[in-house]
Amino acid sequence: MNFYQHAGRILDKLARHEGTIKGLIIGDPKVWDKKKMYALVCETLKYKQVLNELIDKSKICEVEKKLKRSLALVLIHDLMFTKRGITVRNDVPLKQCVTRHESRLKAELIKIKVKRGVTNNEDLVSQKVKDAVLIPRYARINEHKITIGKAIKSFKNEGYTLVDCPENFSELGLKDFCVDRHLPDMLVFHQKTDFHAHPFYLNGNMILQDKASCFPAHVCQPTKGAHAIDACAAPGNKTSHLSALMKNTGKIWAFDLDSRRLDLLKKLTYKAGCKNINPVHGSFLETDPNDTQFAEVEYLLLDPSCSGSGIISRLDHLVDDDDEKKKNGKDADGKTQKERLQNLADFQISIIEHALKFPKAKRVVYSTCSIHPEENEHVVKTVLKRHPDFKLATRESVLPTWNRRGIPEEINGNKDLAECVVRTVPAEDLTNGFFVACFVRKSPNEQAEKRPLEEEEEEANLDTPTQNPAKKKKKNNKKKKTALTQ
Repeated sequence: MNFYQHAGRILDKLARHEGTIKGLIIGDPKVWDKKKMYALVCETLKYKQVLNELIDKSKICEVEKKLKRSLALVLIHDLMFTKRGITVRNDVPLKQCVTRHESRLKAELIKIKVKRGVTNNEDLVSQKVKDAVLIPRYARINEHKITIGKAIKSFKNEGYTLVDCPENFSELGLKDFCVDRHLPDMLVFHQKTDFHAHPFYLNGNMILQDKASCFPAHVCQPTKGAHAIDACAAPGNKTSHLSALMKNTGKIWAFDLDSRRLDLLKKLTYKAGCKNINPVHGSFLETDPNDTQFAEVEYLLLDPSCSGSGIISRLDHLVDDDDEKKKNGKDADGKTQKERLQNLADFQISIIEHALKFPKAKRVVYSTCSIHPEENEHVVKTVLKRHPDFKLATRESVLPTWNRRGIPEEINGNKDLAECVVRTVPAEDLTNGFFVACFVRKSPNEQAEKRPLEEEEEEANLDTPTQNPAKKKKKNNKKKKTALTQ
């Protein structure tokens, strides 16, 4: 019964937005069968609407005082929607709390099916779940341990067929795979491919990492022997990617405030064969950029906390279904989405600004798994305005073959700046929703020039009511003078 109770606690944490499905399961040492737990939680969430309806109609939690709703959800799921039923002994009291209501639950389920006009259980899942984007299985080949060529040969020997990269990954067959057209160290497989028990995954030869999540390290472009910082590093996939691109040379400081997540980073990067990572338990914001140990740091990777609005691989569509809408659009703390996004943006800006203080900062890569402009283009716009000695790296050095770029309207209509950043859209790109920007230090000559963004803002505000009256009068006098001389 401990297994079901643990699943119930995970559902409670998800409801409180204390983590992701994968994060709460993979990072929990008490979950001994992670695959089984993941399946139970996800399947329960798929039927969450109808399960809640069954609980309400049967009043089971009112009758059985010891039965919490979250535990009832997972137990009733296995009782009603699986052939195996509840996999604990019949004499377990909490199981009996549910099984003695089995007849009533089955009767209510039949009523629900009749009401909805369906006959199969699969038809009871919400339309939102049915319409969810299913992304392919991405596998980053860990070049610390194996080359992409040897990996391809090995998969061929297993019966997989290497095909040309299709325009639409949904065209991949069950045993097809291809090399990604944008990332040379990424292989792409059918969405149902499961590698969690594969030797390559277990020994660290490959990292199961979403394609968009691999963008930041490639954009960072760290060189062999370089010094780099991963400011918000755990669980460590991006850190190990940096290490691989640096060929295990130089040094990477990996910061994280959460000791448990930092321990996970240590385990994952050790399995990946990384030898140039220095894990640091602490806040990146509390580091001294002028500390001598960071004197040669040129590359900084920043992936701070964000809304996570672009993540679909963690099955947020299951967590945030229609019956979970916040009252009046506010969260448990009484904040609106606008307020939450502003708080996140303020924090994200502080992370970037701290990174720009490192004296030799050469490429500072900022990324989010958010689709909101408030956390993306607006953050970039603010940083550029406050720091005239930095600019955005050009498209040519920021995944030039990736076509989806920033939204010009969110950066004062500046199409050139929008071209410098990267965006992904889950439904169209079959990746998580992501945003990446790279700040680079201007040359002394460039720093002496006026900021283009500032010029645009001045032009946009010339005729606004908030304009300085003295300036407006001076401008009007100038216009009159010009007209008189013509």
